[in-house]
Parts: sequence; structure tokens; C-alpha cells
Amino acid sequence: MKKTVLLVIMVCILLIAGCTTQSSNPGLSGTVPPTSSSANLPGQGNSLPMDGHTVHTTANTTFEVWIDSFEVDAVQENGDQTITVYVVAKNTGTKPIRLVWFSRLTDLNGKTYGGIGISHGGSGARSDWIQPNMSEAARDYVTIRSNPDLATLAKGAVLDVYFMEKPSDDIPVSLVPDYHTSWIIDPGVIT
Repeated sequence: MKKTVLLVIMVCILLIAGCTTQSSNPGLSGTVPPTSSSANLPGQGNSLPMDGHTVHTTANTTFEVWIDSFEVDAVQENGDQTITVYVVAKNTGTKPIRLVWFSRLTDLNGKTYGGIGISHGGSGARSDWIQPNMSEAARDYVTIRSNPDLATLAKGAVLDVYFMEKPSDDIPVSLVPDYHTSWIIDPGVIT
């Protein structure tokens, strides 16, 4: 009887000490709570910090994504500005993968720019076939129509990127995302 009681107590202590694991959910998961102390941004709940990486598991392979860089183009004659977003995808699996992704920026006021079917003139960023253990940075962009909007984004933003697999040239890109990653963009990055 004493051995049984001791065994039960040891199991309870192990559980209380945090010796349990959580399983991760593939697909539209892949984000962790933020470590950035940016302003209270709408939708930042499960966002990664700007330098965060995450891995998505597909039916055929896995890939890791992270932000490479941002560029803000000069003001065009019509007053528009383009924010270019480079996201890197690294094939961490064993089979080639090709991806399409759409970027959406959300400012402090909850106003969004870009998104599925909108960024990069509606076509999103497109990778070539990424071989195992290789990376590719693809260019996506979002159009900003006013200086005040750009000034608000410069105070901090949330970048949501929606990924779709493109397994064949014969199959059109689905506008339903297979994967989603969100990052908190620090103030001063978009200027």
C-alpha cells in the first residue's frame, strides 16, 4: 500500500512540476505568444516577435518561415507607397515544396492593408520549387494610399502571412490558406 501511495505522490509531483508536453497542431497553427513589448496591437495575441521563426508541417514535407526584411518605396505620383515584405521559406522536409503567400499589415487602429487576393497586386508572393534544406525569400508587397497611414504603421504593426501550397502548374492557387503565421513588427521598422 505504501508503494502505491508513494507512486501516486511521485506522479502528482511530476505533473505539478511541469513535466508534461503539449502537442502542436499543424495547419493554421505555428505561432507562439509574443515576446515583444510593442504597443497594444489588434490581433497580436498569438504573434511571434519580429525575429521569430516557425515551422509548418504539410502533408508532404515541412517548412520554416521568418521575416527577412521590409522596404518602403518612394511616394508615387498618385500618392501611393509600396511596402515590400520579404519572407523566407526554408524547406526542412525531404520533398520539394512550392508556396504562394499573401501578406496583410494591421496598424495600431486595426486598419488592414493587403491580404489574401490583394497583396502583390492580387497574386501574392510566389516561390519556385524549394528543394530540401534550401531557402527562398520571395517578395510580396502592400500598397499604402496616404502618408498618415504610413505614419501609423511606423508606430508598430502586425504582419499576418497566409501560405498556400502550389503542388502543380495545372492547379490554380487556392485562396484558402493552408498555414498562417503572424509577427509583431516593432515601431520604426516601417518608415
